[in-house]
Amino acid sequence: MFLDYDGTLTPIVKKPERAFMSEQTRNAVRELAMTFSTSIVTGRSCDKAKGFIQLDELHYAGSHGQDIQLNDGTDPFQPNSEYLPVIAEATERLKEAVREIKGASVENNKFCVSVHYREVRREKDKDLLKNIVMRTVTEEFPDLKVTNGKKVREVRPGAKFDKGDAVKYLLQQLTNKHSWDSSRILPIYIGDDKTDEDAFKVLSEEGGFGIRVCKWRKRTAAEYSLKNPSEVKEFLEKLVRWRREQDQV
Repeated sequence: MFLDYDGTLTPIVKKPERAFMSEQTRNAVRELAMTFSTSIVTGRSCDKAKGFIQLDELHYAGSHGQDIQLNDGTDPFQPNSEYLPVIAEATERLKEAVREIKGASVENNKFCVSVHYREVRREKDKDLLKNIVMRTVTEEFPDLKVTNGKKVREVRPGAKFDKGDAVKYLLQQLTNKHSWDSSRILPIYIGDDKTDEDAFKVLSEEGGFGIRVCKWRKRTAAEYSLKNPSEVKEFLEKLVRWRREQDQV
């Protein structure tokens, strides 16, 4: 199982630092991890994701897969670690660049800078923020790239490594670690954002499937959908019950 965090396990909130997961969802994810190998794949840094989720049983892929930490204590896999200094520099520069835009906030997610505009009210200020981010990165940080998410512009390493690459890496590592028969693995990824599409595409190639969390029909590489984090929790609980019933047969 592969799970996004924001918008998947918890509703999207105006203040990113307030994206707390309910205790009921935490229990559902805990039970899931006791039943299936479970990984969190998020744009948040690993430290922030762990702080929100508070479960050591999981594997974590933070910063859109740029920082992968298995739960066995092995060293993190950080394919683009050389970008850390420039990400830190870009964070401070972008804080300065958008500080006059009311409601804007800049979050350092270790290998990703998230510039949030969910609390920016005026449309012209939202457009201004988007232009400032793009111009600043293009002119001052050519080794970085800008991608779009839900009410956020994200600045990431220019070298390709996305959530799809993270899922591939995790599948390979976990299959080797547990000596699984790859033909008997069914990987499932649940996510709600554009950045999750890379993972959906990979799973379709790996014999698994994606589930997009969305209220309305969207163009997506996922085969199925759930409406909101509450339905995600219910799905995880039903999946655990199904597996336990199978074990009793």
